[in-house]
Amino acid sequence: MTGTGRPASDTFQGGAVCLRDAPEGHVQELHNAPRRQLIFLASGLLELESSEGERFICRPGDIIFAEDMRGKGHITRSLRDTRGFVHIAMPDDFDISAWPLVPSSKS
Repeated sequence: MTGTGRPASDTFQGGAVCLRDAPEGHVQELHNAPRRQLIFLASGLLELESSEGERFICRPGDIIFAEDMRGKGHITRSLRDTRGFVHIAMPDDFDISAWPLVPSSKS
């Protein structure tokens, strides 16, 4: 990113990219993430349910960090429209907590 005063994260290394979609009404029962990955929701409306029963609604533009590769996993539901998303594999040392947006000093 360029521009003084605009928030930006540090640059980080991503891995393989996968594009997928799921039709409205699609439910994927409890499953684990196959790898640590960032998921960008491009279209549709997604409901995520954790193994503890907590539910989250995700809309286009939302970013999800999936790292539940063990345990009970999570449930995904396509609530509206075709759900399009982009998966980006992240390395084991990727630390999401080090990713807060801060004003960029770059111009």
